[in-house]
Amino acid sequence: MLSIAFLSLVLSYIIAVMNGNHVAWLPFISELDQYNPEGRIWTFGLTLAGVVSIPIWMKLYGKWDRELRSSNAEKKWLRANLLVFVMAQIATVSLIWCVNLPFNKYPTPHVITASVYFWLILSVGTVAILIVRKIDNYPKDLIRVRLALNLAGYACIILMGAYVPIEMIEGLDNPNWASNHDHAIHGMAALFEWLMVFIAHIGYFYTFNYDMKGESIT
Repeated sequence: MLSIAFLSLVLSYIIAVMNGNHVAWLPFISELDQYNPEGRIWTFGLTLAGVVSIPIWMKLYGKWDRELRSSNAEKKWLRANLLVFVMAQIATVSLIWCVNLPFNKYPTPHVITASVYFWLILSVGTVAILIVRKIDNYPKDLIRVRLALNLAGYACIILMGAYVPIEMIEGLDNPNWASNHDHAIHGMAALFEWLMVFIAHIGYFYTFNYDMKGESIT
């Protein structure tokens, strides 16, 4: 799942830059579906990654439920685990909708579904950290790493949101900004978006690499 998502983003970006559709610094991720062939890779790859993640979250929910029960955790943590599962599935559906609603054609639903995805995934990370603390013998160093990544993710999404209106206003001062790939909106906001995505990838890796070790989806 992580490899598919990562390669879809990186390959789309490389092809877009090589074809001259975007400059190297820095398109918003949602702009990578504007031209083909990178747009097809972007949409298909992220859709596939989303679909693949559905049974993974189901398996993770079942494993954490067993481990919480064997650790005699309070019932509220069992409910919290169910909440993580539900939020993760809603986030996955939002991601699939987002990448199939191109920003250049459907800007409003694209932004809404992207926002739902990012905020839900950050919330999933937060609640998951609280849950695994109640599992006996869960590695403390892993919890600390995931906490640091989660906080970094919140920082990135807040900073991205802070820079978007500033850079859009600066861009409007340039009459050619809409047709110029170097316009101001390709700046700090896009950087924090890319950082947030890769932080999420690392967080997923730390979660699944440990918790799903030895597990089978089938």
